[in-house]
Amino acid sequence: MKHLEQITERAMMFRNDINMTSREIAELTNKRHPDVSRDIRTMCNELKIDVSTIGRIYLDSMNRQQTEYVLDWELTFTLITGYSIKLRNAVIKRWGQLEQAVPTLTRQLEYWQLKEVDDKMLGTIHGTGLAHRKTTKRVNNEAIIETLNKMQLTLNYGGEQ
Repeated sequence: MKHLEQITERAMMFRNDINMTSREIAELTNKRHPDVSRDIRTMCNELKIDVSTIGRIYLDSMNRQQTEYVLDWELTFTLITGYSIKLRNAVIKRWGQLEQAVPTLTRQLEYWQLKEVDDKMLGTIHGTGLAHRKTTKRVNNEAIIETLNKMQLTLNYGGEQ
């Protein structure tokens, strides 16, 4: 049961952690990533936000360490309101996709979590064989992990479901 609680806690973290990276914003707005990063640093400076709290390191195509910024809804929209209407619209549409992905993946996760609890209870009540229970536990846990990975890809990297 402790494992299930940890998975639920991790899922809730993803649900509340919808964000966009500076690289994704650069791609959506057809701007160079260094220019978007500069704009983010300027914005953070004016808002008195420590830019290091939203930065993280990634490896570029030449395997060099580079900095990207991870923006929540408020900072994303604060940044793009200074860009053109078309650029603003592209980011708003992407944000809508991110928000739509969360409930679908959350429902999938809840299904597999409940199925695991149900299978565990049925195995205990009906004395289902140990081999069968190991199989259902493995299948359920694989599905839970796969769903969590999809959530992470969708929310953090803009992957499709």
